[in-house]
Amino acid sequence: MSKEITYSWNLATAVKILLTLGRLYLGGWMLTSGTSYWLTQAGLPTIFPQPVGNTPLSSQMLVTMIEVGLFDIVKTLEIVCGLMLIFNRFVPLGLVIAMPISAVVWYNAIVLNGRYDRLFSPTYMGVMCFYLSIVLMLAYLRFYAPLLTWKAKMGGLGDVKELIKAAKTEA
Repeated sequence: MSKEITYSWNLATAVKILLTLGRLYLGGWMLTSGTSYWLTQAGLPTIFPQPVGNTPLSSQMLVTMIEVGLFDIVKTLEIVCGLMLIFNRFVPLGLVIAMPISAVVWYNAIVLNGRYDRLFSPTYMGVMCFYLSIVLMLAYLRFYAPLLTWKAKMGGLGDVKELIKAAKTEA
């Protein structure tokens, strides 16, 4: 007995497919970017060369991040976020972690490097990672809505059970 899966093809289905592809694309890019950096740290060939900036300010920012160890953290978080997005696990959390990384990448790519001509270039991941992060966060907005509670009451140690319960829940 074969089970046939049917889909209702409408605009909502098409949007979900596009958002899923966007999630996978962003996750793949972050995983590749983080992995490429760590391969070079291990003395292995890189997947693609790490840009060091085309202007003095961009170079200064990137070199400083490397010198103080922040770049190691960023690249590790890129791998973690990439895995979360690819495997569809803890996606809202992965997007929250990815957003500041994406924002800094966008700022470096556009503002510090003066590439305003590439502001909306769909093939330039320096901007697309930021735009994809925004769109995907909007798609997962219902998970962020509780963060906007006007006057939240502090919880207690018993709330740890809620975290465990939430981690086991598929929404």
